Amino acid sequence: MNKLILSILLALFLTSPSSYGQDLSRFESGQLNKARLLLENNHLDAALEVLSPLLEHQMPHPLVFQYGCRTLIDTGSQSEALSCWARGYKLYPQDTNLAINLANAQLQAEHYQAAINTLEPLDLSDNDRSFQSQAHYMQGYAYYQLSQYQAALDVLLVARVRPHWWPLISYSQLALEQWQNAKHSARQWLTLTPDNLTAWQVLAHSEMGLNNTMSAAVATDIANQLSTHLAKVNTSLLGNLKAYNFASLCTLQPVTLVFTQQDLACAQYAGLSGQYQKALNFMQQFTLDEQPEGLGVFDDYYLLKGQLFAALKQNYNARKTWLKVGLQGLPIGSAAEIKLARQRRNQQQGQALLLIGQNYWLAQQWPEAEAVYRRLEQTPGFETIAHAFGQRLDAFGVLEDKLR
Repeated sequence: MNKLILSILLALFLTSPSSYGQDLSRFESGQLNKARLLLENNHLDAALEVLSPLLEHQMPHPLVFQYGCRTLIDTGSQSEALSCWARGYKLYPQDTNLAINLANAQLQAEHYQAAINTLEPLDLSDNDRSFQSQAHYMQGYAYYQLSQYQAALDVLLVARVRPHWWPLISYSQLALEQWQNAKHSARQWLTLTPDNLTAWQVLAHSEMGLNNTMSAAVATDIANQLSTHLAKVNTSLLGNLKAYNFASLCTLQPVTLVFTQQDLACAQYAGLSGQYQKALNFMQQFTLDEQPEGLGVFDDYYLLKGQLFAALKQNYNARKTWLKVGLQGLPIGSAAEIKLARQRRNQQQGQALLLIGQNYWLAQQWPEAEAVYRRLEQTPGFETIAHAFGQRLDAFGVLEDKLR
């Protein structure tokens, strides 16, 4: 945990010298413009030769420090750069830009308490939000490295949390054994990067701290999948804890007579989280005999129910259920609405026939699969794929004849 990488973007704005007005002498302005052009062409040593004499002045302009100290960093002179920022900040303690850059140099040098001392006195109320965000994060990072985890949280959680703050927040909460808070932070992190290995590990750790062994096992399983660099689809197939928890809650709600989109989503979450039997039991509580046709969930219902049967290896029931897709009449509406409904019905009926064909195929029931693909070839939008499957089946037939 203590090797947490500092990942911040510095707000070092190499402002055009002309924008500083009369505070900048004509000579300094000319030299800075010359240095800027050299820097733009990556001529770092030449730029430093121009800037070094300016830095030797008794009281260089703040912009001279911005250019000069930054160039020292780019040329690898980290120690000199730190001294440069410190001198600039000493001369101009009200310059937020210099303070932020000094604190960053102190963090890079692992002078964590010094960075805190630089950042704490800053009045950022009148500054750009980017400065406020950087100062809060850098201060929190310094506290974390000093193992002052609560101080880090106090700094980070009073401000508007930025996406890249969640790792630092969650690590601090784990260190303090604030399991519920760490769980919340890990979930916030995962909403931004669902395939983040470290976030899943933090979530698993916090779930274990809460004695939620099942949830911890699911999170650990997903983390293991991600650590083997498998395709992202594995995360979707395993489902995340949100799906698992949502399914556990919604399947316990009282069932109404009408199967709605909310009920469909509940069953889908249960299926995605691997709770196939629970999802099927939930769906079988509904009967569609009195279902209002306007809701348009018949085909969704049968498609999902068939998939659950198939997942439970009840292949006959799966095929029987899929055959019900597309048998309902089209809803009443305008010509455009009817056209759209027909296209959707054709699409779902095609999906159902594909699933039936696949089911027969996996069972090596070739004649039945061939009959399904012939029917699929008559479904708008599926002609090409049905023809391709049919040709593959013909090839299997020729091969079998040769083997006899």
